[in-house]
Amino acid sequence: MTKVKRFLLAGFIGLLIGSAALAGPVSTAVRETAEHIMSKFGRGAAGQTIDEIAEATSKVVAQYGSDAIPFLRSSGHQGFAALQQAGTKGPDVIKLFVRKGGEAIWVISEPKKLSIFLKHGDSAADALLKHPGIADTLIGRYGDDAVGALNSVSKQSAQRLAIVADEGLLTATAQGTELLPVIRRYGDGAMDFIWRNKGALTVATVLASFLVDPEAYISGAKKLIVDPIIGPIAQGTNWTLIIAGVLGIVFMPFVVRRFAKARSTFKENNREVG
Repeated sequence: MTKVKRFLLAGFIGLLIGSAALAGPVSTAVRETAEHIMSKFGRGAAGQTIDEIAEATSKVVAQYGSDAIPFLRSSGHQGFAALQQAGTKGPDVIKLFVRKGGEAIWVISEPKKLSIFLKHGDSAADALLKHPGIADTLIGRYGDDAVGALNSVSKQSAQRLAIVADEGLLTATAQGTELLPVIRRYGDGAMDFIWRNKGALTVATVLASFLVDPEAYISGAKKLIVDPIIGPIAQGTNWTLIIAGVLGIVFMPFVVRRFAKARSTFKENNREVG
């Protein structure tokens, strides 16, 4: 046998021995994981046996590596479902668990949240965890801009952002959504200013002037000019009719009393004549 053949044979035998040595611990870990899932989460919606869970676990470990084991132990059947929903982005789900630990399970356990994470990435997961119940809706509506804004503000500011969004501030004008990058850049200071001026910012001209130099307005160096908006409204109002209506309401009781008194006098005069 030549030296080359002996070398190749030795390498092949070493590979077989190494594979056999690894197979034991991996198989043991897979089996223990399956037993843990069964004990903690039960048989699942599909009513799986331990052998079926072990087989599914083995496939996941083969595809995603050893990090999948602690992920499955924490997430159970929801973990399998999340990886199936993620498809080619399955590794991102595992990485999220590695980065966030048990918190990640809250994101991947609900299809809507998982879908947001898969579409918008780690920053979206951070926003979902930071502002639960708020981030889902805002990111669903406004995408990455909402992700950036939410990750830059406190809980109170996120609540205010949700309120002004529901009130229509972000859709009141063509540039409304451009407020989100401003919030992302200037954080709570921007949201505080927007909250105090949410009415004025629904007007396109006022919003446009703010977006040109938001920092100046947020810092107080500039003030929003609202008078040009109020002026045309005031000029377009028929104050004569309004004043006449107010006066009519104020003096109506007096007019009614005079009318009643005159009617009573008229009736008495008629009786005397009769």
